[in-house]
Formats: sequence, structure tokens, C-alpha cells
Amino acid sequence: MRSKTFVLGFLLVAASVALIAVRHATKASSTPSSGTVTLIGDSLNVGLEPYLGEVMPRWRVVANDRVGRTTAEGIAELEAGRPVLSPYVVVSLGTNDLLDAKEFEVHVARVLELAGPDRCVIWATIWRDGKPDDVFNDVLRAEAESNKRLRLVAWAEMVDKQPELLAADHLHGNEDGYRKRAEAVAEAVQSCAPGPSFARK
Repeated sequence: MRSKTFVLGFLLVAASVALIAVRHATKASSTPSSGTVTLIGDSLNVGLEPYLGEVMPRWRVVANDRVGRTTAEGIAELEAGRPVLSPYVVVSLGTNDLLDAKEFEVHVARVLELAGPDRCVIWATIWRDGKPDDVFNDVLRAEAESNKRLRLVAWAEMVDKQPELLAADHLHGNEDGYRKRAEAVAEAVQSCAPGPSFARK
């Protein structure tokens, strides 16, 4: 009897280990290790570009970024199809805007509409004038709560805690700052699965 109990216990432990291994393998297989990311944004995305290539070496980075770009100008680029969007869209817009909360909310909704329901949109929270832009960031957080494919990169929170990540202008990142931002973007990409339109064959 004791021998049978021991064997039964051993089999249960082995089955549990196997189940954990299968779950781990399934999770790993669903996490993409390569692909294409599209950037649309302002000077903060310009600064991000080379570092994103470093932290995501097996990914192709397609960028349409311009210094001083507003969200409205970014929307115009998206409406014109520049560039063609991949399943992952990295957005840096809002820093150059002169809008109230409602206007920014409308713009954010339009960006997400143009991205479509199946793309993952990664948007960095906004830091300007020496502090987090709570008005715009609250808009982004509200959208992220209702849209499972919008991922926020906590850039404003990051530099608020670590101001040494900022360049001398106290707006853009320095080398360490952009590298940290790139790592956060890469983590956000890995956390999001595009919708059925982009299911791998």
C-alpha cells in the first residue's frame, strides 16, 4: 500500500511539472521575437530610433518621425498612409500640442481609429515644462483602460523619479534616458498581441 501511495504521489508531481512546462512553452511561443515596428512621432521618437534598434536587434524599425511634430500633424501622416503601419505602432505625440484635454482626447481617439482595432499601439506618457503633463497623461490612461491594445510607456513617471535620464534641456532624453525608454518600448511590444487580422499563418 505504501509503495502504491508513493508511486501515485510521484506521478502527480511529474504531471504537475509537465503542466507547468507546457504552460511556459505556450507563453514563450506566443511572445514574438522578431517582426516590424512602426514609429510615428516627434523628436522624442527621433532620439529613440537608434536605441530601439539596439534593444530589438531582430526587429525592423520603420520610422516617420519629425522634430516639432504635433498630434494633428501626426494624424495627417497616418491619414496619408505614411508609413504603412505594421502590427506594432510606437507613438510619441502630444509634447508639442497646444490643446485642452477634450481636444487631445479627440486626437488620441483618431490615432487609435487610424491604427485599427487589431494593431498594438505603444504610446509614451508626456513630460514637458519640467513635469509630467497630468492632463494629457490622464487622457492616455483613460484610453488605455478601455482599449486593451493601447500600451503606455511610463516615460513621464520614469524621468520624474530619475531626472538624470534627461538631457540638458530637461525635455529630451540623454543616452541613458533613450536607452531606458527603448527598453520600456520593447517590453510593451512584447506584452501585446495583435488582433486576428495579423494572426501568423
